[in-house]
Amino acid sequence: MTTPYSRPAPLRIRCVATCRSQKALTFVTHRNKIHVGTYKVTMSCALTDGETVYLSVINGSDPEFEEGQSYVVKNFTLSHKYGRPCLFVNRATIKFKTTPLAVTEEAIRTAKEALCPLSPYKTGEEEDIFTHRGYLSLQGQIQKVEVARMTCAQVPILDLRIKCRSKLFDIALWREEALNELYVGDTVELTHLKSTITPDGKRKFVSSNYSTVKIIDRHILEEEVEIIGVSQKDDTLILLDSGLDDFVVPAHFYAGNPDELVKQLPLKLKIRHIQRHVLNIKCLGSVKSNESLNPLQGVVSLDPEQGGKSPAPVQGGASLDPGQS
Repeated sequence: MTTPYSRPAPLRIRCVATCRSQKALTFVTHRNKIHVGTYKVTMSCALTDGETVYLSVINGSDPEFEEGQSYVVKNFTLSHKYGRPCLFVNRATIKFKTTPLAVTEEAIRTAKEALCPLSPYKTGEEEDIFTHRGYLSLQGQIQKVEVARMTCAQVPILDLRIKCRSKLFDIALWREEALNELYVGDTVELTHLKSTITPDGKRKFVSSNYSTVKIIDRHILEEEVEIIGVSQKDDTLILLDSGLDDFVVPAHFYAGNPDELVKQLPLKLKIRHIQRHVLNIKCLGSVKSNESLNPLQGVVSLDPEQGGKSPAPVQGGASLDPGQS
């Protein structure tokens, strides 16, 4: 009977690098916004004997092996279950710290890539971009972005389209990457994407467990407007200005009483926004209006002038889940 596990002879190895990974286990929806429910933290170690790379992955924040230390390991379990050599420590395992194991720079580089694979940047103009093997990274401007939604498996997904030079690409961001606040006009850097073909034959890129999302540039406008209408939909306040443009005030940024605002129309406001998605709002009229549009306490704004930060890139760690690699 074959088994993906084995008890090999003692192994002399060197721990080249370690990586802490915090990944979402569950997601929840609150007030029409998706949030992470629970996280799982794992520590991965890249090990090499000079020829073969082994991974050691355990739950928690403490690595099984010290980075830079060499070992002789006995009575461990070796698994090829996930298509790569994985070393598991059990109660019978003995780890002996030993003198430094000499390994080549090539062996060290290969081991580090097991924790975070290479993801070369592409301009988007390459003819073979969809036949590229492995991961790739793109930088471009967002032309279209949908609302993040939950799949039947309760995993969030965000569909967007970016322009890289003269080319347009459809991209699906999964899991934590789908929770980034992204807007049309943002210039973004997306790493560790993989190409795929949808059931209807369309080509697109999807994020992986190693993907990061970084906002390179976003265009924030500030203008004074006269508000002549107020509406509320799905816990979101929508303000209509005299030019009949609507400004969306998300519930997680502001709490207010729409009926009180209606009584005070028209309203003079100074608004900072991205594509009419409000980041900051100030009434130029009555104190009462300011109170109705008072920001919620403890909310982090996306407005850099208000001390907020753009969403930080989600750092991808090593995963043993082949479906998310």
